[in-house]
Amino acid sequence: MIVIADMGATKTDWSFAEGSTVIKNIQTKGFNPYFYSTGEIIDLLKPDFAEEDFSDVEEVHFYGAGCSTDEKIKTVENAIKIYFPCASVEVSHDLLASARALCGYSPGIACILGTGSNTCLYDGTYIIANNPSLGFLLGDEGSGSDLGRELIKAYYYGKLTPEIDQKFEQQFNTNKNSLLGNVYSTDKPNAFCAALTPFLSQNIDEACIEQIVKNSFRIFFQSHVITYDNYKKLPINFVGSIAHHFKKQLLEVAKEFETRVGIIIKAPIGKLIEFHSHME
Repeated sequence: MIVIADMGATKTDWSFAEGSTVIKNIQTKGFNPYFYSTGEIIDLLKPDFAEEDFSDVEEVHFYGAGCSTDEKIKTVENAIKIYFPCASVEVSHDLLASARALCGYSPGIACILGTGSNTCLYDGTYIIANNPSLGFLLGDEGSGSDLGRELIKAYYYGKLTPEIDQKFEQQFNTNKNSLLGNVYSTDKPNAFCAALTPFLSQNIDEACIEQIVKNSFRIFFQSHVITYDNYKKLPINFVGSIAHHFKKQLLEVAKEFETRVGIIIKAPIGKLIEFHSHME
């Protein structure tokens, strides 16, 4: 049996599979090794794993944010081995998970468009180039947090129609006097902004809303996708909720840049199971 784990900011999805068949799924809390020690990770997993018997697991392939240096990889690996003592453990960055899920064993450009954004050039085995995303304050172009931020700016700068202004205020019980205070008082402004994206999806037929989405994607392509060699020849693949929900607008912007879109998926776990089952 193999285990594929995909860790996001708040949760980790663990899929237990025999070949390409999923036997069961377990969801635990997420943890970034930059903020958690091995002992803290062990304690965090204990409520979900302590009563489980994982002696039949032969391989664990764990992907997560923060798993990018030998030190941080070891932090996670040592915790996982407590619960999977008979398994070989591979710990890798979530960007490699996206590349493997989207491209398999073929070269391509892999893009994450979720709460945040990231990209890489993948040669079929390794990530060979990665244009940094810079995070919420300086980057994350095309992401949910970026779309929410641009919606707020459009609201304040008078770029929305009066009807959309009113709908926005009613849906989020806010106004121009209170919204900025809410943005700047939260300890997770990226998540706050990303939580506004359903409003964009619900009103995507409005020209002012679609323009916000497409402009964000254009900047994403300009800042990241077209920086890679052979970007017009390689398939551009996407994973994440934003890519999934705004597929139409994403495809239209990709066409503007004369690029070829490969696949667009909401989450990587299913494709990762396929990838690792073919490695056997």
